[in-house]
Amino acid sequence: MIIKTAEFTISNTDVKKCPTGNLPEYAFTGRSNVGKSSLINMLTGKKGLAMTSSTPGKTLLINHFFINKNWYLVDLPGYGYAKRGHKDRGKIRTIIEDYVL
Repeated sequence: MIIKTAEFTISNTDVKKCPTGNLPEYAFTGRSNVGKSSLINMLTGKKGLAMTSSTPGKTLLINHFFINKNWYLVDLPGYGYAKRGHKDRGKIRTIIEDYVL
């Protein structure tokens, strides 16, 4: 498949605010700082579409990108290392669990 169009849609922490409808979503989840956002940029051919950082744990929101006007790529926060307290890590865990479940 060739990705012809890729647009940022929304960032949020609440699954209820995610795009609705019957369009497919392909989510990237994994440990912090493994390149999930960089992979989205590479696949779409748009450097800077998904924000990247060399500091682990920078993605803190559910980020939706509308691809070819018919499906979504979703960048989820990483789990594992993050310079955050237990409370913030718990929030990130909840965001991921709410989205996946």
